[in-house]
Amino acid sequence: MRNQWYGDNRDLVKWGVLLEIARRHRAKHILQVLYQRPSPWGRIEIDGRKVELAKSVVGHFRSTASVSAIRCSAKIEVLSDNFDDRSAYLQILIERIRSRALLPGIVFLDPDTGLQPSKWGPEHVLESELAKIWDALPCGDILVLYQHQTNRNGTEWIQPKKAQFEQALRVRKGRSKFARGPEIARDVAFFFIEKKTKETVVAD
Repeated sequence: MRNQWYGDNRDLVKWGVLLEIARRHRAKHILQVLYQRPSPWGRIEIDGRKVELAKSVVGHFRSTASVSAIRCSAKIEVLSDNFDDRSAYLQILIERIRSRALLPGIVFLDPDTGLQPSKWGPEHVLESELAKIWDALPCGDILVLYQHQTNRNGTEWIQPKKAQFEQALRVRKGRSKFARGPEIARDVAFFFIEKKTKETVVAD
């Protein structure tokens, strides 16, 4: 996630959804996986002279750690390592998943855009990565994925992405659920699924 987008209306929907899922599933822990990519901030101009934006201002309004202070029944942690090497980042994430002491938990994947399209970049989670993360989760955990709208021409985008999410996890069609907040941010959705004790794997 580019840090200039942290703390907008989508985050209201995001954390509203996560806390409700945590309440319904009695989750004790939420791990937000930021896929953080630092962004250069533009300068401000005062009396015709450009000056750098104070780090204390950015730190206050764009602090990724501040979400841990939300009052809820689940402990919130943030994986805020820089996302500059896919393989290394995935390993860090899997180790973090396995080291959690409070279960069941929610693992929330929060990339810039969502699940990979045909032409993907650092703003996406790959299907292969999603499958490995899913395999690392213990039974009772909930996997949640942020998905940004994939088009602007009015065609359906949630159900195709939901189907891709399920295919990547190799679970039966319709097994996952989705949440959204169209009255606050119309262009985002969240796919989520609970890991069951006996998971039916769909053959390729």
